[in-house]
Amino acid sequence: MNDPRPATPIRRSGRWALIAIALVCVLPLLAALYFRFIAPPDASTLAGQALTPAAFPYAAVRRMDGQPLTHAEVAEHWMVVHAGSGLCDSGCRDALYLTRQARTAQGRNMERIQRVWIIADAKRPAADLLALHPDLLLLEPVDGRAVEAFAGAGAIHLVDRRGFVVFRYAPTVDPKAFIRELGKLVKF
Repeated sequence: MNDPRPATPIRRSGRWALIAIALVCVLPLLAALYFRFIAPPDASTLAGQALTPAAFPYAAVRRMDGQPLTHAEVAEHWMVVHAGSGLCDSGCRDALYLTRQARTAQGRNMERIQRVWIIADAKRPAADLLALHPDLLLLEPVDGRAVEAFAGAGAIHLVDRRGFVVFRYAPTVDPKAFIRELGKLVKF
C-alpha cells in the first residue's frame, strides 16, 4: 500500500533527524576504526625506552653502611636509579639534579618515589654533593651484576613497585617529558 500523499515537511524533517542521529552514533566508531587500523598514532611518544621487565638485583647491592637493601624496604616506592662513579662528573650531577627535580615536581605523589645512586666504584661522593641530595639512597655493588644491570653512561632507570626495572632514560632525555612520564607512572 503506497501512500499517494506527497511527503509533508514534518515527515522530511523527521527523516533528517533520524539520519543525523545515526551519523552522530556511527561517526565516532568509524573514526576509532580509522585511527586504530588505517592511521594508528606514532608509538614513539615515550620519553624513555621500555625494557623487558627484569628484577632489580637486591642481592647484588648494599647500603653504604654495609646493610643489605631488601625489596620490602622499598616496596611502596618507584625507584629512580642512576649508576655511576662516586666522583660524579657533570653528566652525573645533571642526572642527579633531574631525578631530584622530577621527584619534587610530583607534588603529593613525590613520597612514592625513591631516588637511588649506585656508586659503581670505591670512590666516595663529595659531602657538598650529598648535601644537595638529602633524600638520595646510596648503594654500592656487592658484585658486578648491579653495575651491569644499569650499564650506560649517565642513564637513568625506573624500577616499579614490584621490583622490576621497566624503563631506561638516556642522559639527554627531555626533562619535561621525563617529569610528565614519571608523573603518569607513579599514580598507579
